[in-house]
Amino acid sequence: MIPTPIRGRGILEIPGIGLGHAGDFTRQRLSGVTALVPPPGSTVGVDVRGGGPATHETDVIAPGTHAYGADAIVLTGGSAIGLRTVAGVSEALAEAGRGFPAPHLPGTVIPLVPAAALYDLGRGTGPVAPPTPAEGAAAVRAALAAAGTGGSGGADPTDGAGASDDADRASSVRGSVGGASGARIGFQTMRGGLGSFALRLPSGHTVAALVALNALGTIGTPDGTLWASPLLRAFGWDLPPVPGLPIPETAADPESADAPDSGASTSATNTTLAVVATDAALDPAQATRMAASCHAGIARAILPSHTHFDGDTVFAISTGTVPLAAEATPDLVSIHAAAADAITLAMIDAAVSAVPVDPSWDQPPTLTDLAPAFTAAFAAIP
Repeated sequence: MIPTPIRGRGILEIPGIGLGHAGDFTRQRLSGVTALVPPPGSTVGVDVRGGGPATHETDVIAPGTHAYGADAIVLTGGSAIGLRTVAGVSEALAEAGRGFPAPHLPGTVIPLVPAAALYDLGRGTGPVAPPTPAEGAAAVRAALAAAGTGGSGGADPTDGAGASDDADRASSVRGSVGGASGARIGFQTMRGGLGSFALRLPSGHTVAALVALNALGTIGTPDGTLWASPLLRAFGWDLPPVPGLPIPETAADPESADAPDSGASTSATNTTLAVVATDAALDPAQATRMAASCHAGIARAILPSHTHFDGDTVFAISTGTVPLAAEATPDLVSIHAAAADAITLAMIDAAVSAVPVDPSWDQPPTLTDLAPAFTAAFAAIP
């Protein structure tokens, strides 16, 4: 049986997960950080496939290492400099009492915070300003508050033109927000964003993905469809075409090698970051394999994928509230397949959800600018 796709609350369809963002979506600065807080006791994993990753504490969540899990997962802009946000996340988590109990030191906790960064440096008109530790703290406090597990305050809503002032932005699952504020795709010819999708399986399990889409590759084919169109049709969606998407010059074009990082630039500075979550009870090896399965979903949505210039990284979370069947193999196969599908759908959702801006911002167009009928129909999926 085909799983039931749910756009709705995306990754927040998995109970207990908290999500928060901080940063700026303004003409001057397009950068930020996203923090995701899993329920205590969750199993986590990670799989890194891109040729240019910027990561933090990914080794400690590999199978065969410390089995504690993670207190938060961070997706940040700012390239490797943006990983400094982890310091603020860790401090805020410790203040909230979240972390591994330090041996023989009552009241002291050590937060474990795996993180990955994407490249968005210089995509606003102001000075280069990667996300800060203070913004990391604000994002995780918003996530803790959203999960109802402590923390105070939250990320400040954006004050930029073309962006929502809704307070829900601090924990939104889609849009030009947090770590995806400055995202671009297709050799910098379009703007990316944050997207999310969930799938409900016949077994009763739910699998969901959150994606910050900043890929070097393109989502559109030369004939005016999407690389992901076969999957969209498999779910029975009759969506409008996507004609007129930019056809990028190749990165090997010598005339583009020295181009400035504007809307027409093909500078190779990207990365897709994702978190896939399920309520199924998985062990660390199974969660890591779920993360690995997701890279098929990335390759199905973007061409080329996993390039030398992408740091594609997928984190996995198992909250463990729904057990596997006694014969676990069919459940695992279905969960891993659904994880790849959820990633593909979340990547398209991220492109759909990028917020259009005024031409004075000097930014590439969004999918909404280029294919409004398609984005409206996709956004109407419940």
